[in-house]
Amino acid sequence: MRTGQHVFKRHRSTKSRQSSSKPRPKSDPLSDFLNNSSFRRSQKSQSSFQQGKPFVPFDKPIAPGEGNVFLPISHKNSAIPHIALDEIIPYFEAKVYSWASSARTKDRLSAFGIPDQDIPRLLDAFIEDVESGLLSDPQSITYYGLERFSHPHDTTSIDVIYSTIFFSWASRPDNEVILEDEFHVSPNTIHFIQRLVKATSRLHPADEWPEARTLNRKVIMHVGPTNSGKTHHALRALAAAKTGVYAGPLRLLAYEIWQRLNTGQIIPLGTEEDPSQPRSLKGNPLYSRPCNMVTGEEQRIVGEDVPLTSCTVEMMNYSQIYDVAVIDEIQMINSPSRGGSWTNAVIGLPARELHLCGEETAVPIVEAMLKHTGDELEVRRYERLTPLVVEEESLNGDLNKVREGDCIVAFSRSKIFELKKSVEAKTGLRCAVIYGRLPPEVRSEQAALFNDPDSGYDVLIGSDAIGMGLNLCVLHPRRLLAILIKDNRRIKRVIFEAMHKFSEGGKRLLSTSSIKQIGGRAGRYGLHQSQNDQGGFVTTLHPDDLRHAVRWLSAPYEPLTYATIPHTPDLLQETLSILPAGSSISLALLAPKYIGRLPPYMRYETHDQFEYVSTLLDNEWSDMSIEDKVVILHAPIPWSDQKCLQVVKRMLSLHSQEFKVNIRDCIVGTNFMDTLVAIENKMADEEKRKAKASKATYVAQPATLMIMESFHKLLVFYLWMSYKNPTVYSDATVSLLKERAEKVLNWTLEHMSKGNSFRHLTKKTPLRVDEDPKDLALEVEEVLDPRLAEIDPKDIELVEDESEVR
Repeated sequence: MRTGQHVFKRHRSTKSRQSSSKPRPKSDPLSDFLNNSSFRRSQKSQSSFQQGKPFVPFDKPIAPGEGNVFLPISHKNSAIPHIALDEIIPYFEAKVYSWASSARTKDRLSAFGIPDQDIPRLLDAFIEDVESGLLSDPQSITYYGLERFSHPHDTTSIDVIYSTIFFSWASRPDNEVILEDEFHVSPNTIHFIQRLVKATSRLHPADEWPEARTLNRKVIMHVGPTNSGKTHHALRALAAAKTGVYAGPLRLLAYEIWQRLNTGQIIPLGTEEDPSQPRSLKGNPLYSRPCNMVTGEEQRIVGEDVPLTSCTVEMMNYSQIYDVAVIDEIQMINSPSRGGSWTNAVIGLPARELHLCGEETAVPIVEAMLKHTGDELEVRRYERLTPLVVEEESLNGDLNKVREGDCIVAFSRSKIFELKKSVEAKTGLRCAVIYGRLPPEVRSEQAALFNDPDSGYDVLIGSDAIGMGLNLCVLHPRRLLAILIKDNRRIKRVIFEAMHKFSEGGKRLLSTSSIKQIGGRAGRYGLHQSQNDQGGFVTTLHPDDLRHAVRWLSAPYEPLTYATIPHTPDLLQETLSILPAGSSISLALLAPKYIGRLPPYMRYETHDQFEYVSTLLDNEWSDMSIEDKVVILHAPIPWSDQKCLQVVKRMLSLHSQEFKVNIRDCIVGTNFMDTLVAIENKMADEEKRKAKASKATYVAQPATLMIMESFHKLLVFYLWMSYKNPTVYSDATVSLLKERAEKVLNWTLEHMSKGNSFRHLTKKTPLRVDEDPKDLALEVEEVLDPRLAEIDPKDIELVEDESEVR
């Protein structure tokens, strides 16, 4: 037994603890590596992590404690590590000292309530056990989830893995006696750690859904590339079901399925489908199925006892048993901020037949999640319906080579508008634009303009937002009929302006999945498909990027290595009951991530503003309930938009203090309403000028667009909260304001081109879909065609020079 100070001494214990172990299956590559006779602990010195030079484990890793004990690790001077299976043990053992000796680790343990005198003793013991190989035998590898080191990493994941291993090790009953006797750790501290680990761990999350476990569920995965028809087959099963639900990532996708089911556009499974007949938006009344729509922003109810529901994945009802459920875009189970909703659906939705549609990448994760649930799993794979060809040459930087039907993909808002201006000036082709900050309705309207060959918009320029939710049918209701009655334009060619995008940590290559999904938008199978159709084409703007496109479009999908799981109010409440008195919600939210045990293929949800938002809730609304705080954490709030944030703070203060939130009280002092009214006045003036055959037009500036984008996001947040808490958020004018903002956004985008000659836009005949099933038919309504977005009076010019009038 040793005595004295235990301050990260790098020496071996006089006692040796051996762990019994069972050999892992021979087919497991990590087990093969560990059981290989050539692998010996003495060879650690030859590891790539120690060879020839002292290592610096995290390269500016865990900064000295300044209260920021959960901030991401800096990787400015080195790449985030990629650790192969055969490197896991050398990496784990070589870098444990750096992790355990960092000030950040000690500060974090203190924040969680571990007494300061026990922190160095625990860490000293942990270092010794790891470096002596006691956590590296096959049984320990499984118990501690060491395979997680081989997963793709972000800026915090290595730190999180070490932390969760430490807490699992410290809470093991096998280690309790030695920690107390040899390292003099207080028994109270060990019992406290054991309570923390128990409260934050979810090793068997499927058991949290007893209703789903009572069903013998059949899970069918429909996987394949973009434009393979995978979702179509699942929807036919839904259309034939007595009761069922569709859940997707976007409100517009939920709207599309709602409309198609109610109008009979989906032929039920069991009814013969004639492949020679083109799909029709008119539908067949014989196949009509009453369906309600429920999303975070709106509900469309056609009846109280309607058997089918179309919703966003966050709005699913887990208290109802369904015959058939369809979950779209299953690969989003990996999303850091939203993936938990897909995880809950896979393990918890009480559906006798569960259809999961998406990429091949999700198959291994779903297999792992369902391994112990007793559910039957069937995987159906699909091939692309039309060919996709990478062109032999790039555009060599020449935008004059852009042609009708092209879609140019860029990865910043400024680059999109720069390309729009250049293409319109060089080619005379007018460009629709799509990017993530635009509301879904506006993105849909822009896609509709591009799809309509008579709109005057011949080219589409967008961000990676075009990779999801731009099926032909996912259009604003006002745009469907005009496209229905004539041949529509599809994306013929996708042009990548770049193969890199900026994100946290700097510039990075696009993932294989992103390239395939975006490139796959070219040549989509749809209405009026010709048997002689040549399919779609992909190229790049610059020659250096073309080789990347060739390689990645032909590369196999990279399987997902983990799913995310959400926090629950019960989890946070129990965690707070164990943490030191007065602990913040932010600490309670982070404790499960750094302490709790999860299956190795799961991580807790998070998002970029997680720490900031939770701290804000603690500081400004400390009396708010845990349930309300969890709701706000997952609300669609643009936390990085300062204009929005000030208004959101007012909303939440009124929520907390007066239990009544009126939108106009919250936006006092902003220019949101002034801008909205100013643009509406300009829109009305333009109609008067058209009636007088005047050729003058208005030109809007991008700064104005951003004002209305922010306003629209606030209105969406209000509507989202109104469904969570309709008593507090009961302002009926918000829905109307949202519609007005969308019309203004469309109009603004139309008027952001100046100095080019374009074809005049034809007057559109929009579509109205009523909520009564018997009246759900396509009706023509004579209304003006709005065009896109937001304007400040000083940013609008009246152009009198006919040379600048299109």
